[in-house]
Amino acid sequence: MGGIALSGRAVVDSMAELIGFKLGLTVSEDDLLQAVKSRGAEELWPDETDSFYRYRSEAMEELAGILMAAFGDADASALHASPLSMPRLRREFPDLLEFSDTIDYTLQQLPQLQPVPGRNTLDPRPLINEVKRRWGAKGALIALRLMESINTRVVASPWSLVRRTEHQSRLELRELFTSETLPLPLGLFFDQRFIDYLDANSAALAEMHWRQFEGLVAERLRREGLRVELGPGRGDEGVDVRAWDPQAGDAAPAVMLVQCKRTKTKVDRVVVKALASDVMFEGARQGMVATTSSWSPGARSTVEARGYPVQETNHATLAKWLTEMRTPGSGVWLAGTAATS
Repeated sequence: MGGIALSGRAVVDSMAELIGFKLGLTVSEDDLLQAVKSRGAEELWPDETDSFYRYRSEAMEELAGILMAAFGDADASALHASPLSMPRLRREFPDLLEFSDTIDYTLQQLPQLQPVPGRNTLDPRPLINEVKRRWGAKGALIALRLMESINTRVVASPWSLVRRTEHQSRLELRELFTSETLPLPLGLFFDQRFIDYLDANSAALAEMHWRQFEGLVAERLRREGLRVELGPGRGDEGVDVRAWDPQAGDAAPAVMLVQCKRTKTKVDRVVVKALASDVMFEGARQGMVATTSSWSPGARSTVEARGYPVQETNHATLAKWLTEMRTPGSGVWLAGTAATS
């Protein structure tokens, strides 16, 4: 049986470098180990860094895919959840053998795809359109499925130099949990790499630094089209985020005031009542108490009984936000020229 002998240290270092290169995240050995354990893939991980192990290429690909998915890569997640195989294609298309010419033609023409101007991608539309002209809508769908599989494999592969984004610098994963600083480009409040990670690890919401949580909520409101102001983080008197209608003047009251509670305990009625008071005092349209946990029944009943214009954003809501905000898989947009480090 073929394979390559690697030290445990080489495996750890190569996987850390893969995550850094592909996703722009700097992760520790412990981060990698916890990711492997959480995905039930301990048998693929070396027990000792100074021992040697024999890995088949398929095992290395599987390990890489598991780790890429664990740290937030959508293509790796899709590939791990539903790897393309001929049996799977035949289940979707029982008459697949009748389209063997379609598959052969698609594979032959893929190298001829041209780059999208200004982007590191290839435009599949001319090929899809030609397949549709020759073999109809079903032939085009089969070609599309084939290209989707190739695309996800190329982006997620540990052997390719293709990556979705070329980050200017790598971001330390530990900063999500330890840093009060939001080192971001002007106009942004939360790093996309952290969004992708949290989408794949929503249980980590309760462990993230409270300031990073405020940044996440502010970034969500910004993406909804509001003009957002993130408070100082300390001494904010109970309002962490304010958001305005982008068309409103500078003197207009905020449309929303937000109190962020990164906590494992339920938010009680005292917090809700305090924010409702702030909303009325500032003339805002509504308030939001965003929490990594949930509201207590008392908090909900108080809002309902008194008609407070305060909405609940809880762990389930945050998980939905993250899925909507995450970096999508490349889909039919095939990765183009290989990126360089």
